[in-house]
Amino acid sequence: MHQSASALSELRLATRQIHESLESLLPVARPDATRTDYDLYAQDMWGWLAAFEAPLWHARWPAEMEAEARAGKLAWLESDLRHLHGGESVLAALPVCPYRPDLASLASRFGVAYVVEGAQLGTQVLGRRLAPQLAPWSPRWLTGYGERNARNWRAFIACAERRLDSAAARSEAAQAAAAAFGALADWFSVRRRQRAAQALQQARPRAGADLIGSPR
Repeated sequence: MHQSASALSELRLATRQIHESLESLLPVARPDATRTDYDLYAQDMWGWLAAFEAPLWHARWPAEMEAEARAGKLAWLESDLRHLHGGESVLAALPVCPYRPDLASLASRFGVAYVVEGAQLGTQVLGRRLAPQLAPWSPRWLTGYGERNARNWRAFIACAERRLDSAAARSEAAQAAAAAFGALADWFSVRRRQRAAQALQQARPRAGADLIGSPR
């Protein structure tokens, strides 16, 4: 039991500060979050996950991880974005985060997967909070594994505890988790600044046109 607790506690400790900081800054995490907030959140989650989801789950995993069943979250986000934008065009225009995790070792893969799988716990809270704004639509990403959410999380942690069976492995996993969460937080920040700059650029021509067209 001691070993089982220590792996999860190290992963949590390594990511807690980044996690709390990110949640405090995300519009979609606020009580007054809107459909637009979810749209932007889904776009940015897609951009973070796009480059590494396939190599993460196609790597070598213990059979009890059921890696194949955990793949495909990118498709959940794509389904939501198609619904929100009425087609494929939004996907072609989305930028991809430059983050590329080191997936060479099982420990590092566990660290990255901890962030990906842990996100499914957070989506349950988001889903309940956003339900009035999104009803009657139920976003695929927020549905997650459905009734298997809790079971899949417990199975993931149990597998991690068994396989991260040394202090060195747990430390490596914790570092990979912190890097993945840090990259996610940085990406959300980058995208927020990009949108602000774009809004400013769009506003400047309008302001100039108003001045030119105003009576003297």
